[in-house]
Amino acid sequence: MGEEEKRRFAAAPPAQKDALSETASNAQEKRGRVRRRWPIAVGCVAAVVALAAAGFFVWHEQPSFCNAICHVPMDNYVEGYYEDETLCANAHYREGTTCLQCHEPKIDEQIAEGIAWVKGDFEVDERGDIATVGVTADEKMCATPECHDMQDVMAATQDWGGEEGVNPHDSHQGTPIDCSNCHGVHKASNMYCNTCHDYETPQGWTDPV
Repeated sequence: MGEEEKRRFAAAPPAQKDALSETASNAQEKRGRVRRRWPIAVGCVAAVVALAAAGFFVWHEQPSFCNAICHVPMDNYVEGYYEDETLCANAHYREGTTCLQCHEPKIDEQIAEGIAWVKGDFEVDERGDIATVGVTADEKMCATPECHDMQDVMAATQDWGGEEGVNPHDSHQGTPIDCSNCHGVHKASNMYCNTCHDYETPQGWTDPV
């Protein structure tokens, strides 16, 4: 209350003083309520943001996130993951393996992919798959404690096709042969060894042209 207001209050009749006191008290109480409300409002906003972030994180972990926006070229990959039983990707789905367990999300790569998608800076083949890809799966990616044990894999394919000493997973070429040279994951697998050899080709696989 300013000096002028104090003088008017002192000169006012008792009834008016009561009214002025009540008005001042109400104003002070209102200011107090406003001060008490803003932390609640901030807390509510923070809770909503946290829930939205948690929901986005859960969605980001799902394969459907990949083609929710980027229908081209991701539709084929997601549909194959869920529906095409001839693909390694679908075999992973049936085992409960999600996309991000293999495709580790890295922010710099995701930004680069997002920019490429916005600019249309990619090519697709006649199926709608990305036309140019590098090594998509190697031993470092696949042979992890949570996934495949290479010793078990090599033991399972020893003397492949009944031919003694033949083992596609223990190639005489060594490390230059990556998993994705044979295992297509998102496309038909290809018996890469038969570029030179004539080994038994698994059912559903192709041979090198």
